[in-house]
Amino acid sequence: MVPALILAISVVSLVRFAMSYFRAILIQAGQLPVSDEVRAAARLKRADISGEDFGALRGVHSLTPGGTGGVGLVAMYYRAVQVVGLLAGTHEGIGAWTKREMASCACYVGVQIDRRLRLSMAQHMPSL
Repeated sequence: MVPALILAISVVSLVRFAMSYFRAILIQAGQLPVSDEVRAAARLKRADISGEDFGALRGVHSLTPGGTGGVGLVAMYYRAVQVVGLLAGTHEGIGAWTKREMASCACYVGVQIDRRLRLSMAQHMPSL
């Protein structure tokens, strides 16, 4: 009985740590700017990236070197937050939280596009 309890507590702790780490990465990426080139490629018209821009940015991401890999977990998290927002209905607090989280996911994808493009350009630049 005690080993099962220890295992359950360990698994819950590991999941909580993983979620905290994942959210920290999203928040960090959300603080980085997304280049004008990426904004133009995704046809974003607003200065701020919102959760509504996730699909457009993910489409551009799939065209970069490396394909669609690298944002699968973020896409799953985006969908889960979207479902929470739908289930919450008109609750203001949850609605504001879901908008922030979805915008963080979109910013993360934009930052990943910038990183891939910079890496690709660095690999194809001739050495001087």
